[in-house]
Amino acid sequence: MDKDDSTNKSDKQIKKKSKKKKRIPAWLSWGLGVFFLSFALTVIFSFLTEISIKDSPVYVCVIVLLVLLVLNIFCDMLANAIITCEAEAFHAMASNKIKGAKRAVTLCRNSTKLGSIFADVIGDICGIVSGAAGATLVTYIAVNGGSVIELVSSIGVSAVIGALTIGGKAIFKHFAMKYNKQITFGFAKFTTLFRKEK
Repeated sequence: MDKDDSTNKSDKQIKKKSKKKKRIPAWLSWGLGVFFLSFALTVIFSFLTEISIKDSPVYVCVIVLLVLLVLNIFCDMLANAIITCEAEAFHAMASNKIKGAKRAVTLCRNSTKLGSIFADVIGDICGIVSGAAGATLVTYIAVNGGSVIELVSSIGVSAVIGALTIGGKAIFKHFAMKYNKQITFGFAKFTTLFRKEK
């Protein structure tokens, strides 16, 4: 057997191995992961909201709506804090084995993905579900009124939900930027209650 033939065979084997090693691109696997996570969380949030407000008094609907708004604003603030925080801020703390510091470094290194999950996934889901809760609240208000009351209440509730969400995010974005280290470290320390640092 010639040397050329053996080298050709070895080249073909290497190409075959490299083809087998090719996996799904990182951007596609991340996108698909976010898709399924969003779907699952939307189902859970919608289900919990539905069973909470169905056949319940108006104040229960208002409480659920406020919880969703607060969660939306909090997640947006957390996302901004993690994205703007540098991992170097926690290196000295991690070397001194301060609880939560290693987790804070991990959060900062994965800031893009975490920011997307908190701000986009959870935030958008809260916005969608709060819209549904708002629609239920409009039904309560308009049940004894005519079409004019229904129209006014629908516009009013939508405007209040939108204003509270956008205004709250704008206000707390300032705190997220200013106290990004404290917020990131606080959240990191909180997560150690559920999963210990390695």
